[in-house]
Amino acid sequence: MRTSKNVHRAGVIAAAVAVSAASLSACGSSSKPGTSSGAKSSGSTSFTYWSMWQQNEPQAKVIKKAADDFTAATGIKVTIQWQGRDVITKLTPTLRTGSSADLVDQSVNALGALVAKDETTDLSSLYGTTIPGESQTVGQVIPDSYKPFLNDKNGKPFIAPYEVSSEGLWFDASKFPALAANPPKTWDDLLALFDKAKGMGMTPVAVPGDDKYWVLLTLQRELGTDTLKKLASDKTGAAWDDPKVLKAAQLVQAMRDKGDFLKGYESSKSIDEEGDWAKGQAAFYLSGTWVPSEAAPNAAAGFTFDSIQLPALDSGNTDTGINFFGFAVPKTAKHSDAAEKFVAFFMKKEELSGISTQALNLTPRADIAPPAQLASMSKALTGTVYADQAHLSVDYADWTNKMLNPEMIRLITGQDDAAKFVANGRQGTIDYWKSAS
Repeated sequence: MRTSKNVHRAGVIAAAVAVSAASLSACGSSSKPGTSSGAKSSGSTSFTYWSMWQQNEPQAKVIKKAADDFTAATGIKVTIQWQGRDVITKLTPTLRTGSSADLVDQSVNALGALVAKDETTDLSSLYGTTIPGESQTVGQVIPDSYKPFLNDKNGKPFIAPYEVSSEGLWFDASKFPALAANPPKTWDDLLALFDKAKGMGMTPVAVPGDDKYWVLLTLQRELGTDTLKKLASDKTGAAWDDPKVLKAAQLVQAMRDKGDFLKGYESSKSIDEEGDWAKGQAAFYLSGTWVPSEAAPNAAAGFTFDSIQLPALDSGNTDTGINFFGFAVPKTAKHSDAAEKFVAFFMKKEELSGISTQALNLTPRADIAPPAQLASMSKALTGTVYADQAHLSVDYADWTNKMLNPEMIRLITGQDDAAKFVANGRQGTIDYWKSAS
């Protein structure tokens, strides 16, 4: 697997952490779950898990089965509360007086809000825990190339991933049968593909009014990942003066101006546009690996899910963004030992396979085959990967939520043109850092 220089350097740090953890274990320190962060709990017979899923979702069914199997095997009771996608928002107020949950799950980006406030447990010990019934540890079934993206600023893992995700440009392979093998190599090729879709009687792109993918991924392709992060880290705002920032914004604006987006999208949500795309009203939809499982009920007869990556721009960057959904343990958890035992249990191939076979998503384990709908995405992730959204939602979570996201929405919906997007981004970053200091 190829990795970038930054990934390699971070991988060395991760390896050093693993060696350090192993050395501590050899010196007699406990390698039991829950001890790596100085957690007070031990011998717990139950724990509470707040889930990002709703009870009727495929992932929830896989996790519920694993929880039942875990209780049968260990006697430890698992109380699950299906909180939904805003689980972190609901959890945060409880952290002031002692977390209401011993275990929580969400994406790396969403958990970034907790990481930024140092509210998550160091899971180094969990990573060193042997998976029940197997010879490998939790850390050993997670590819080394993934680990740098699972760490906090101190190089310590804060999430145990059970689902791997990425973004791609989704399409119906029954209408574009040769596209996956011959994707666009340039932006002009991509626009020609959109024109082809128009010739077939379809609007090229379904895009929700609150979309951030088109702007952010186009910026990443134009700037490269490291330069993209400078838009946040440069407190002078000068990074926004790079002509490539304006060019990326102009590319997005041009798609809107040409009428490449479904009419009326400005007030739509992702579920609306995803459904319209699956019904054949648009040819392409830029979104994540969850699309096949979510959109399947709305898909037209004979619809075949497949995806490609956006082509390179001036930076020459063709890396694939990678994101993770997984478990984290709040620092104030009262039963972290039991929670971490469950995580190790869920990482068993027997249990985790359900994420692929039932939830139709990717897992971090190389010995679990991807669902057919995600074969192209899985292949893309074997190349050079970068942290989804350049890790902005973790490293610069507040700036991203308060400054960048609103500006990207204003651009994609046509409230601002490309020049205004750049001007607002520059001044907004200056104002943000002045306020933050």
